[in-house]
Amino acid sequence: MGLKINRKGQNDEETVKQVRKLLEEKGRETLELTKKLMLENEEKLKSVEVRKALRYFAHQYWSDLARPTLMSLACEAVGGDCQTVTPIAVPIMLLTGGIDIHDDIIDQSTNKDGRLTVFGKFGKNIALLTGDALLFKGLMRLSHALTHINGQKVIKVLKIIEKTFGELGDAEALELRFKARIEVHPEEYLRIVKKKAADVEAYTCIGAIIGNGKKQEIEALRKYGRVLGMLAIIRDDLIDMMDEEELVHRLRNEVAPLPVLYAAQNSKAKTFIDSAIMKKRMDTRKLIQTVISSNGIDKTEKKMMALAEEGLSSLKIIKHKKEELQLLTTSITII
Repeated sequence: MGLKINRKGQNDEETVKQVRKLLEEKGRETLELTKKLMLENEEKLKSVEVRKALRYFAHQYWSDLARPTLMSLACEAVGGDCQTVTPIAVPIMLLTGGIDIHDDIIDQSTNKDGRLTVFGKFGKNIALLTGDALLFKGLMRLSHALTHINGQKVIKVLKIIEKTFGELGDAEALELRFKARIEVHPEEYLRIVKKKAADVEAYTCIGAIIGNGKKQEIEALRKYGRVLGMLAIIRDDLIDMMDEEELVHRLRNEVAPLPVLYAAQNSKAKTFIDSAIMKKRMDTRKLIQTVISSNGIDKTEKKMMALAEEGLSSLKIIKHKKEELQLLTTSITII
């Protein structure tokens, strides 16, 4: 199945419309429940700043419909009832929210998608404490939720969560070595991307377990989740390439986007990129053109298409909700 990655301005509007509808139908209830729980008993917090940060994160910043949607679809894909995953999805969403806030501190990300992050609006210390609050609340609520499911499922879910946290922490530590460096080989970066996709894999895998999926079905959805997570990260790399402000931030504070790493394999392009980064005012337009002419974008798109094929292939044994899962994969390849 050949997939074409469409450039911005050539979006498949019908696909985007269908995905938005799917996210609302499958993810909205869980997201709103998570936000409600996030702010539960907030008045007991002594810190006014942390209360404000939590409200800001819940009401003005956070809009993650994709993860709860994936868990619901994975449950239904194995014949389960999506309502059974909500009690587990909510605390895991809280954990994800806490990790996201901490990631922004590590990456010094003050803005994302045109909005101030909690770190950007409230500073490092309040962001750290806000992330901690979500992690602690998430762990406590997860402990309570797990008392209502089968013992064998509890063991499986906890193993997945332990593995996920381990991989995410390892990925962040490995990324620290590559910050503000363009001599990183693309395959090294992709190994980190694979680790960072562990959280998406956790959502699909846990959804399939709660839905009483067979071993082969759980494994298929595990693979699908990992690939989808990688696609989402690489897609963000392509989007960051075309946002001049974000590109400068990535090159100076984080790991360079994958297209830049591919382009830097060309010695002439690498020399120019190195020189551009060193200048006080980076010539981002010329840098982007250099990346394009050095096939950095093309190689990234080819990698995405290969991953998309892999993800779609893993769904062959899935009997339910296959079209919806395929739709999510296709939508990520629309840039």
